[in-house]
Amino acid sequence: MKSLNRIVALIAIPLLVATIALGQGGSPPASVQQDLIALDKQWGEAGGKGDTATLNKILSANFLGIGQKGEALGKQEQVAATTATSANVQNSSYTADEYKFETLSPDVIVMTHRATIKGMQDGKEVTESHRSLHVFQKRGGQWQVVANAQLPVK
Repeated sequence: MKSLNRIVALIAIPLLVATIALGQGGSPPASVQQDLIALDKQWGEAGGKGDTATLNKILSANFLGIGQKGEALGKQEQVAATTATSANVQNSSYTADEYKFETLSPDVIVMTHRATIKGMQDGKEVTESHRSLHVFQKRGGQWQVVANAQLPVK
């Protein structure tokens, strides 16, 4: 399974970079950026609350992801990983910054950012920081995440 995860990562990242290089380029309009930031924050907050209904709405049916340990994730695995991470964390908060955007087409936007999740676990404060790369696609007038990769920040 580890070799499959590495293969997925080795194929997905160069394809995404090539797609960006061949895309329209440039930043999307400020209103689109704000919509996607709001959607990202909904995702982070839903994960902290174990809100699977919101997570299922945000992630597309054919979602592809790479987890923090390099594992390949489909939609259900991503929802499970997101809710499991926060299951034992109380009073969690999600803060994201350093947003960057790239337009691949009017309906496909790549976003990167840094995020920090804080909370209490077993009476101790816990903090987890990561960098994310999200690919959003507008479907039926709604933005959804179609691909995601996360790397821990140490």
